[in-house]
Amino acid sequence: MAENVNKQKDIQEELKDQPEVPGEEAVEEEHRDSLIFNNSVVEKIVSLAARDIKGVLDLKGGLISGITEGFRGSDSTKGVDATINGKDVVLDVKMFLEFGQSAPRIFDELRQYASQQLKLMTGLNLVELNVEVVDVLTRKDFEEKKQKSIANQIGSNIPGSVNNNGNNDRQW
Repeated sequence: MAENVNKQKDIQEELKDQPEVPGEEAVEEEHRDSLIFNNSVVEKIVSLAARDIKGVLDLKGGLISGITEGFRGSDSTKGVDATINGKDVVLDVKMFLEFGQSAPRIFDELRQYASQQLKLMTGLNLVELNVEVVDVLTRKDFEEKKQKSIANQIGSNIPGSVNNNGNNDRQW
């Protein structure tokens, strides 16, 4: 029996450097996994992060615009534009600032919070943030504007009210 074991070892030693199938080399398959994020996903993450920051009333194209546009194509990514290059993200954000709040503080908080959320949720790195303040409103003015927009939108969809083209046609 010891003799058979020695023969097996000798044969294994001889075959060690030989391909498994004569005339063919072993082919190793290469698999490449990927995790890709659509720009709109990154934009939504940043949009939600921005709305959590004290002093940001809304993003351009956000709630007020969505209400006045009747929510046609509105989504929570408006006001944020993301460019993804590999693992790096460049963001352009347009926002309404609350009167009396510090724009530099809001910018710093947005940079930190958006960067943290992007890294946590996607593994992407925020490399550039550009913020444009498109308007400054008091919270009271913002709430009044929002209420008027809601009332106008609801009123234009009620049968018998003034329709969207301004006519007093009854809509039954």
